[in-house]
Amino acid sequence: MANLLDWNTLDHKVKAYIDAENGIDSEQKAFPILMVAALLDVSDEEAEDSITDGSKDRGVDAIYVDDRDGANSIHVFQFKYVSSFEKTKNNFPSGEIDKLVSFFEDLLDMNKSMEDTCNPILWNKVQEIWAALDKPSPSIEVHFCGNLLPMESGERSRADSALGKFKYFNVHHHSLDTIVNLFIDKKSAQINNQIQVVDKDYFDRTDGSIRGLICTVEASEIVRLIKSPEDPENVLKEIFNDNVRVYLSRTNKINRKIIETAISEDGPLFWYLNNGITMTCDSFSYPKGKRAPIIELKNIQIVNGGQTSNALFEANKIAPEKLDDVLILVRIIETKSQPVSLAIAESTNSQTPIKSRDLRSNDEIQKKLEEAFEGMGLFYERKLKQYGDKPKGIRVDALSAGQAHLAYSLELPEVAKKDRGRVFADLYDQVFTEELTVDELLGALKILNLIESEKRKVQTAIKRQEDFDRRFIFLIDGAYHALFAVGQVCDARGIDRLDFENAKTVIPKAMEYIAQMVASAQEEDESFSFNRYFKDAKTKTKIASYVQTAESSDL
Repeated sequence: MANLLDWNTLDHKVKAYIDAENGIDSEQKAFPILMVAALLDVSDEEAEDSITDGSKDRGVDAIYVDDRDGANSIHVFQFKYVSSFEKTKNNFPSGEIDKLVSFFEDLLDMNKSMEDTCNPILWNKVQEIWAALDKPSPSIEVHFCGNLLPMESGERSRADSALGKFKYFNVHHHSLDTIVNLFIDKKSAQINNQIQVVDKDYFDRTDGSIRGLICTVEASEIVRLIKSPEDPENVLKEIFNDNVRVYLSRTNKINRKIIETAISEDGPLFWYLNNGITMTCDSFSYPKGKRAPIIELKNIQIVNGGQTSNALFEANKIAPEKLDDVLILVRIIETKSQPVSLAIAESTNSQTPIKSRDLRSNDEIQKKLEEAFEGMGLFYERKLKQYGDKPKGIRVDALSAGQAHLAYSLELPEVAKKDRGRVFADLYDQVFTEELTVDELLGALKILNLIESEKRKVQTAIKRQEDFDRRFIFLIDGAYHALFAVGQVCDARGIDRLDFENAKTVIPKAMEYIAQMVASAQEEDESFSFNRYFKDAKTKTKIASYVQTAESSDL
């Protein structure tokens, strides 16, 4: 049961997301953004763009379509935030279940009349969902999320049953207890356990203060090792504390493949097809020379292979008997040195194709940028929320700056919006070069911030049912393309893109050009969607051509 300290800690985190200038003027508006960002590991900007709450929201408070790393997951949220600790003892209200079911019935029937029953933001998301449902292996994840108790058991069963009748649906209930566990870093007791080796498939070596053991174990041993003693249906998350990645769920393309291989006829090939698991510990011991020895492990951490471990856990739920023939390679490293343990976690993960932001945070270029921004009185966050205690107005997020630079100077707006992870992955050396200056990063980011301000005006007007220029609703998905268009207009008019005072004056014209293009595209294609339009790499070429033609005719 969550206590007053838990409530107070979460309340402070929520209050930190209040941004009255941008319409986030209460805890009830800040909580959804915080939770979408935390639960789905997306940026605050992406979380804010997912909010659909307001008039004609059909019981849907937020929608995020996740296509990262081959996923095709549609996340639909209902939120409830109470303003006092006493109220957290109430159950999550269930009055909106029927409204949500009605929404999904229309959604899955592809009822075009939804445009009349949804607010503009929600209707845009509906079209995005329809596009996702046309792709392989979709899943719809419904989240009931509140800082109180979960739904009363009977109503919870009703919600699960009502939504469970639809194909590909999963229902998640997030209460104050589970939210606190998500955020609060409680010091965990050391995890001690044992694991049994297959026959004599092991090799031991020692180098100074470090020992290593390479061995083969049965998949069922990994499942047992990571199973939570208190909650056997779930994994012991603390065993992955030193892993730089979190489990991406069975909807992730790679993880689906791991599960499929483990429970297929190819199970015996798993040892050859999988890279295996690396774990660190304070010490390990076993009776040498014996067949199938049991290894005693003290203070275990799985630092690489978290996806594999969790995928095997999922496979065991589906078909435990299929794991009998599945073997996996395991590397155990004994070291009491925390720096060495972290170095192992970093190096083993950096050898995979996905480069995380954290793995780049200590790059020399990142450190130099931090120093340069400091000289300007600004705090450059190499790491996520590195300067969370500083005012938002003087913080520069490395990823946000990289995205803006990607769209404005490198002219890849579709990548900046939909493939932001590439900023610190395969595009890192293209974005963060030795020639990059803080003026380039800051100039692009300042223009983007002004465009984002216009986008928020549209979002706020929709939620408050106020009048607004509907031509600019495209900004919700097309802010980075508007930034790209600003650069094109600047070039056409001979304005230095880094001359902020002059560059910002062309923002209205850049927005107008894209609004005109969108209107034409909507007339030509009755199934037009903003998401698809701005994801298409051809759109930026069309924008560049349109701007050049329009600016030439104005001369």
